[in-house]
Amino acid sequence: MGHFLAFASVFLWSSLYVSVKILLEVFSPLELLVLQFAIGYCFLLLIAPRLLKSTLKDELYFLLAGLSGITIYNLFLNLAMDISKASNVSVIIATAPLFTALLASFLKIEKLSFVFFIAFVLCMGGIVLLSYEEGGFILNPLGDTLALLSALGWAAYSLLILKITQKTNHIILVTRRIIFYGILGMLPSFFFLDFSPNLANLLDLKIALNLLFLSLFASGICFLLWNLSTLLIGAVKTNIYVYLTPIITIITSFFVLEERLSTLAVLGTFLTLCGVILAKSKFSKR
Repeated sequence: MGHFLAFASVFLWSSLYVSVKILLEVFSPLELLVLQFAIGYCFLLLIAPRLLKSTLKDELYFLLAGLSGITIYNLFLNLAMDISKASNVSVIIATAPLFTALLASFLKIEKLSFVFFIAFVLCMGGIVLLSYEEGGFILNPLGDTLALLSALGWAAYSLLILKITQKTNHIILVTRRIIFYGILGMLPSFFFLDFSPNLANLLDLKIALNLLFLSLFASGICFLLWNLSTLLIGAVKTNIYVYLTPIITIITSFFVLEERLSTLAVLGTFLTLCGVILAKSKFSKR
């Protein structure tokens, strides 16, 4: 069940690429993030209108999870995409499972085997081929640094949510609290980034439906599925499915946006899938 939930959350996140692309035409990255997470928070409040009882220590964990998994990961990712090549960003973000595994090993949460690193090389090789479609890699120090910080933010969130979910059965309430802190973490960005959303755009049915779809799934249901998966199978195994993100995005774009699928993309897909299968196999267990 944990593997299914992890795949489902990654599948939904990757498939929502089309909605993000449409919405970024009328909203800035910060505007879109605040709107989608605010709606996602209200959705979780609607399905579970109860207060979460917690200690000061619990609130600290929620705050750190919100800042790392909502603010740092999402905001830095969008900013990186805005100033750096998408191919660079996708490869750097794909290192999140490695950072998660190394951090988990350092903190003695989970053990790693040599096979895990072989699987990582296969996955990264496949993702490089998938991303090479845009014509290679041109370094952008600021954009690539933001993408690296985004990947580190997700690694930290993955381990924090493992710690949090082991101490509670109220996954919906916990997820809602984490999103709340994530939104608060975006507030300082208002002094540096453009935030003047034209809400009249929501009168366009296509924009309204895509925002609602993105908010309910990417900012609500997907986080629930991911948090449950982390509780069931651990942070390292759950993060393996992050490698599938570019594959799902490319396949979705092929069918929905009619973007081409080249030989390199097919080869990259094959290598990435081989790496994921190897990482999940019994040989990667210590």
